[in-house]
Amino acid sequence: MKHKKNEEYRQALANLAKTDREALAALIVEFLEPNHITVDFVGMLLNTRQLQPGDQLIKKVRKGLEVRTLYPGSIHLAGEVTVVDRANYSLSGIDIKVHINEWELESGELGTMDSIESEMRAQISDYYMNIVITALADLWDATDTPDNFVSVGGNLTAAALEDGIDEVNYRVGSVRAVVGTRRALSPITKFANYVPYNESATSWGVAVPSAIEEIRRTGFVGQYYGCRIIALDQIWNNMDDYEALLPEDKVLVIGDNVGEFITYGDVKQKQWTDWEPTPPVFKLELYQQYGMIIDKQYGVYVIGGLS
Repeated sequence: MKHKKNEEYRQALANLAKTDREALAALIVEFLEPNHITVDFVGMLLNTRQLQPGDQLIKKVRKGLEVRTLYPGSIHLAGEVTVVDRANYSLSGIDIKVHINEWELESGELGTMDSIESEMRAQISDYYMNIVITALADLWDATDTPDNFVSVGGNLTAAALEDGIDEVNYRVGSVRAVVGTRRALSPITKFANYVPYNESATSWGVAVPSAIEEIRRTGFVGQYYGCRIIALDQIWNNMDDYEALLPEDKVLVIGDNVGEFITYGDVKQKQWTDWEPTPPVFKLELYQQYGMIIDKQYGVYVIGGLS
């Protein structure tokens, strides 16, 4: 039965490739809506919105209102409600294009659609992941603000992570996530296993059964010190050079409402057949505008110097 369904699906794709390329492109775009990736990943770190042409590319910030002590019989000062700051989004664009030999496309093999979808998804996801993490990781260093940056000069420690969480909680009220590559965050799987008797780094203290069981079952820990842990798999520019795109020497503690990521307009597409090669090549290109503002940078804490 499964083989029969696969064969029917293969034939349907083959017919669509031969008779209606525009419908085929629409089918691929439906599978690959980049906004879903934006919401899934970036939404865990920043607020996200989808704007349309004509919407204002401005974020307004109001002056804070002051509460004053009441003195009976006196006329109190009033706080003016005004916009004191405006931040403009500087738009950038993302573009992704794939091509496939028409003979392979018309064969309707299941791997054809899967390979197109997988390639485009991977590139879009990697791109958004890279720009957001890199931008946040470069906000602070030891020169700009010692309060929001620490260099540990080794593996991630419980003390450094807890100091970062405390600072973000103080600055913006709550932590949205602790983010880093799986390699940088791996030491958490050691110090999340226990509650120390004292401040000594050699004192293992009391075991935490729930954390131990989670690590044994999943290979990692999802929460520490009341905060969600997001461990990212490293992404590479290509499989030949193995140049890492995500910083391995930093872990980020990100507070709530520290910034916003927007997409501007729908995903545009163009698709065409290049007739010059033999056999011809079918090409599909997706592109979209996006922007990002970090307006509460004190809600981001950078733990650097990891090795």
